[in-house]
Amino acid sequence: MDVSILPKNQGLLSTTITNEKNSIMEEIRVEIEKIPTYLTKRNTSFKEMIHQALSMLTIVTKNNHQMEELRKIAISIYQIMVIQTYHLLWTVYLKSGTGQLIMPSKTEPSYSTTVPIWPKEIKTLLKVTNENEMYLNFVHNQLHQLEQRLKQSQTELNLRAHHFQGYTLTIQKMINTYIEQHLQPFLLTIDHQIELIHYDYHIEALKFEYFRHKTNEYQVCFFDKINFSFHLSNILGTINERNLSK
Repeated sequence: MDVSILPKNQGLLSTTITNEKNSIMEEIRVEIEKIPTYLTKRNTSFKEMIHQALSMLTIVTKNNHQMEELRKIAISIYQIMVIQTYHLLWTVYLKSGTGQLIMPSKTEPSYSTTVPIWPKEIKTLLKVTNENEMYLNFVHNQLHQLEQRLKQSQTELNLRAHHFQGYTLTIQKMINTYIEQHLQPFLLTIDHQIELIHYDYHIEALKFEYFRHKTNEYQVCFFDKINFSFHLSNILGTINERNLSK
């Protein structure tokens, strides 16, 4: 985020935001650029998959250069999958912060699910309070950078696939399946984070609905002590419905 586009009284906050933005994107960049062990030249399962892919080629000559080119294609596919997964996570952040996280369903809860609620991860990153525009700009910025990086990886994949003689969609599907199997821990981690965002959203939306009714001090204390089991069961039911609809 450019300091120049911020109002003068927000100049001090811009430094924190810039640092946090750089830190987050650096972590994502490292995850994207690293070569996992299952895509290294010496990995046994990877070599087996590559040999299987090469056996599908109609050309007679198969050499180490082709193996390396297929490995580069696999790395591009890996990068695309990682970027798309991060993009999904940050899209969920944005939807939560703009009140678009919960899709309408037949069993609507007794509280609003269109209220804008920024996830605690975003609030913790920026260390500012009640700064909706800053949260919005920050998340949009991350999404934009991910989209640019995704285009780059997709271009690299297309070029490599185009110049690889005998490359087919069947070979690409084989590589996709191999990477997806090994990427499961990462995918499950992100999916868990998304589930928590949905869970926290429902909790905060429920609190927002309660406090909207001008509660007195006694009611506030009582609210903190009451059992939320009924409401939580509804929340979990809503989340389960979302999972089943995937």
